[in-house]
This record gives sequence, C-alpha cells and structure tokens, in this order.
Amino acid sequence: MNEIEENETDVVNIEEIMQEIRHQILSKKRIGKPTIPVKGKRFSPEFYEQLYQASLLQGEVGVKLIVSRSEVPIFGPLIDKLRSKVHELVIYYVNKAVAQQADINDHMLQAITLLSQELEEGEESADESL
Repeated sequence: MNEIEENETDVVNIEEIMQEIRHQILSKKRIGKPTIPVKGKRFSPEFYEQLYQASLLQGEVGVKLIVSRSEVPIFGPLIDKLRSKVHELVIYYVNKAVAQQADINDHMLQAITLLSQELEEGEESADESL
C-alpha cells in the first residue's frame, strides 16, 4: 500500500522527458548547425514538436532509381538498359531540384528557429525588467 501512495505523489512530466530525448537526438544529428529548440514558454509544445519533426526530415529527400524489368523475350535486357539510363537522367535533374528545395527548407527552418529563440529571449528579458 505504501508503494501506491508514493507513486501517486511522484508526478512524471512526460513532455519534459520527450523534450530531453528530442534535444539529444537533434544534437547528434545536427553537428555544426544551430540547435533546434525543443521547448520554450512562449509557444505551445506542438510548435516545438513541428520544428523537431522538420529537423528530422531535413536532408532525407530525394528520388531513388526503381526500374521494372521488361517481359519482352529477346529485347528485354536492351529495353531495361535504355529505361535505366532514361530514369537515371530524369532522377539526376529531379534530385538537383530537390537539393535546391532542401536548401531553402533548411534556411527557413533556421530562420524560424532564430525567430523563436529571439522571441523567447525577448519575453524573458521583459519578465526580468518587471
């Protein structure tokens, strides 16, 4: 009975634990880049969750080569080779466009991060001056 009473008095804040886990994951992934905030007082936890998810997905965009095999008896290997080369060419240009978009996304994510940090710091300094 004593254990049950102790467990009821111990309050576990799951959101704080998740924020710490997110911070550790991002610090390992984003070496050399500014850290994405995972908690704050000004914005809701959902805002920081979205920043975290965007940071995780950053750099994982691109198109991979998938070519189905041709069922044509004699010319099948030739058709497969031609298809493969055409697909490689298309993927080259698509991935160049995707890389540019990934750079834009990274800059936007950094801008949002800096803005949220400045707003947090501005709110803290306003609280201190009162």
